[in-house]
Amino acid sequence: MRTRLLPAVLAAALLLPVSACSSGAAGCEEAFTSVTTSTAGVRSAEFDCSDQFGGGWQRGDVVVEAATEAEAVTVMEAVLRAYAASPDIEDRWATPQEYRNEDGSIVVGPGELGFNGPPNVRQVREHFGVTPG
Repeated sequence: MRTRLLPAVLAAALLLPVSACSSGAAGCEEAFTSVTTSTAGVRSAEFDCSDQFGGGWQRGDVVVEAATEAEAVTVMEAVLRAYAASPDIEDRWATPQEYRNEDGSIVVGPGELGFNGPPNVRQVREHFGVTPG
């Protein structure tokens, strides 16, 4: 009886829709959006994540409330620290490349805080010495 069940289980697994394999993407988008929008100084945030077959990417559009570049950097740092502290955000996930004000006249990036390009969350945790939880 077991030998008949195995082919049926394998066939069912092969027929799963692709979306069933990418449930991690929805969790990524929800976690980033929740943490980002709950940070003071963030006007809005949208995330798009892909997490398929052990690889993927994360993209974020973060709009901050800032009248100066210094204010934008302060908000960006608060967002990165919030990512580092959140147990819902995975070490391997990438952080946004830039943070801008609503009209796009101010744009800052992680380089302003000493990062060499957009860091992943593990690098942010190491940089700030933060353990999630």
